[in-house]
Amino acid sequence: MTARHDGFLERHPELRDEDLFSAPALARTAALTAPLAAYFRFRLSGWEHVPAEPCIFVANHSLASPFVLPLLARGWHQGSAGRTVRGMMHRIAYQFPFRQLGTLQALGGIYAHPDIARAALRRGHSLLVFPGGDVDAMRPFSQRCRPDFDGRRGFVRLARAEHLRLVPLAISGSHAAYVGLPGSHLLARLTLLQRYTGLKRFPFTLGTVGVAASVAATIALPLLWPIIPAALLAAALPLPSRIEARFLPPLSVEAGESDEAAAERVRRAIEEALTKLGSERATPWG
Repeated sequence: MTARHDGFLERHPELRDEDLFSAPALARTAALTAPLAAYFRFRLSGWEHVPAEPCIFVANHSLASPFVLPLLARGWHQGSAGRTVRGMMHRIAYQFPFRQLGTLQALGGIYAHPDIARAALRRGHSLLVFPGGDVDAMRPFSQRCRPDFDGRRGFVRLARAEHLRLVPLAISGSHAAYVGLPGSHLLARLTLLQRYTGLKRFPFTLGTVGVAASVAATIALPLLWPIIPAALLAAALPLPSRIEARFLPPLSVEAGESDEAAAERVRRAIEEALTKLGSERATPWG
């Protein structure tokens, strides 16, 4: 979240007051994601670190977010004891076809902008932010235990202004659901992805390489065309990596501490937790 000029919000002023959270939708999601939780062996722990008062949860991101976010909603529904949270979302969630689905909005998703965040906090909600956004989500597999906030520190400014604590949320195993490869930044520029969606990284994985190779093979040998659906399925289907999310001890922004230093403290706490959780696994997939 930054205070920079936001042309998208100017074009969609209705997002300033939009809060489509639905308790029945959250309950349905918690029930319907039981098979997904079993597939990923999902667990959300560390509830003893969650304050009773509003706070800002700061988490690492991954390409598996379409699965992780409903799982977090399930875990929150089961363990939050009535506390409420709103998740800050990139503008792509408000573009076709995601806007039409509205799934994440019903689970508490709101547009990522400082004014909207402050309004949610003053209504008594906590916030969930993924500062690294697409840059963090699409970092290479080799960097799976090293979150990248891409220099973003708006969450620190917000915590300082609103006198809130920051609660790091380490999500281990999600980055192994898809094996990301280097080169996502270059591909985002070549494909004009950033220009049209605002994303700085292209989802470049072993699966997308497999699709490209399959298409090339069928061009050379047309009889091989049936392998394309199989390749697409393999690219879309996540690996059954064990995903464990853990709330870490809250951190306060210290007097005189720079935004950069505070953001790095949070990032480092998540990295240390991911490294520790990763060391307890027999493989990156759990």
